[in-house]
Amino acid sequence: MVSKSALLPHFERQIDYFDYFSGSEVPDVQQLEDKRLTAGLQKTYLLETVDGGRSQGPSTAEIFARSDINAQALTGDTAAYALFTSAGERVAVLEEIDSRYLALYTLLPSAQSDKLVRSAVSKNPLLDHLWLSSQSFLALWAQVLHDNNNRRYGKITFEHESIYEVPEGNDESLPDERRTSRFTMVDKLEVISAKMDPLSQEYAPLASITQLRIPAQGRGGHDLYYDGKLTNRSSSFPDHRATLHGVVSLYRTLTKRVEQQLWVSASGPQGLADGNFGSVAEIVFSKPLAEELFKRWVISMFNNRRNRFRITGYPTWLSDTKVHANAIDQHLWQPLVLEMTPERVVAVLPHGTCGNSINRLVSNIQRFVDPKVTAYIGDQEYGSLISGVAA
Repeated sequence: MVSKSALLPHFERQIDYFDYFSGSEVPDVQQLEDKRLTAGLQKTYLLETVDGGRSQGPSTAEIFARSDINAQALTGDTAAYALFTSAGERVAVLEEIDSRYLALYTLLPSAQSDKLVRSAVSKNPLLDHLWLSSQSFLALWAQVLHDNNNRRYGKITFEHESIYEVPEGNDESLPDERRTSRFTMVDKLEVISAKMDPLSQEYAPLASITQLRIPAQGRGGHDLYYDGKLTNRSSSFPDHRATLHGVVSLYRTLTKRVEQQLWVSASGPQGLADGNFGSVAEIVFSKPLAEELFKRWVISMFNNRRNRFRITGYPTWLSDTKVHANAIDQHLWQPLVLEMTPERVVAVLPHGTCGNSINRLVSNIQRFVDPKVTAYIGDQEYGSLISGVAA
């Protein structure tokens, strides 16, 4: 049941909703704590959909209908929609940032809004999250340092969950145990900057960044998560919207660079691809995966239709530590060929593959398999494609 205070009023124009989000009716952090309101903080979910413009593909309303969400165009705007649940509740406003990227604004509490968006994406090949790798966060972090006084406070979260790992000597009569590392630094920007690299060198999970607070122009900031969620913890909705447009700009540039690099390089490792098939992306682990971890990861990926990597297919075990798979990316149903070993994953990609597939693969491997993984697109290192994007 959705709380009435989290439902949105009826307006005909996007600007009226933005004014509403900027007004006193929408709680800020302090109001939420003082009044214990049942509506959540204003938050935005950044999504990717079919590129190329609405005139060449399904409309936004048709896309969201696949997710059992009713998207009704606002009569006063050409690129904005009110979103309704199957029960007819007006729970969000959607903005078409451009033909490829969407912003979903809502006041639902996080538990409800996260579930709504995850469900919408998981059942819909035309939608995907924005997947922010640690390399993307580092580019944004560089921009934060450039734009703000070092005495301001910042927040950054590192997180790695070894969901495929089997601990040595694990008692099978007991529930599975696994390492879950989550560490949040809240300090002055200059202190965080000085400590980040030494800490990640000492403890590998701290190489996996999953959340960054981007400071607002005034007090507070905007919490950005690795799956494109952005929570407004400032007192300014216009500042929040400017921040999310900056994130989309960085992501758009990175994704285009990935796609351009994919098609520049058409040859791959001997025996895997030739120039007529497509391009090669290679993901190299910082150290070889344990055999049991490798097996559990591969089995989970191909035996679970709604796995975190959104990849499905038919694996062929060439040995205990080598898998060949004819696979499909569930976003846009794009084909790919995978060769997986404990040392690396090689993906052979046909022309036209969405760059978001690479971003998703890298960010989820960092969080759940190997925080220090290195990726290559053709002959170029993935992180180098991000350098300078946010400057």
